[in-house]
Amino acid sequence: MQAGRFFDNAANDSPELPETAVLRVLWMTAQGMVWPWLLQSLCRPDAIKQALAADLIWAPVGDHLGYHITDAGRRRIVDWYRENRPGIGPHDNAELWRAVTMR
Repeated sequence: MQAGRFFDNAANDSPELPETAVLRVLWMTAQGMVWPWLLQSLCRPDAIKQALAADLIWAPVGDHLGYHITDAGRRRIVDWYRENRPGIGPHDNAELWRAVTMR
């Protein structure tokens, strides 16, 4: 784990970006973690770049407007939430839930 960061790349030696990393960007942005220093401390840099490239979030504007989730990003995280929220269905998605939400 890197100092000042809340994510850990060590467990994932694969160069491929896991889907949970992009979902975490969307989750954190939807929860209001929009300031660059905050989002960058909670999420992998490559996941933020992918979310930007896919138009799931918009980049900050100036010093006073942080990242913003787009309609497409909001639909994606809401769909994920509906399928994976705690207490739904017979599956225990606790590990996936924690990977995305940090809860």
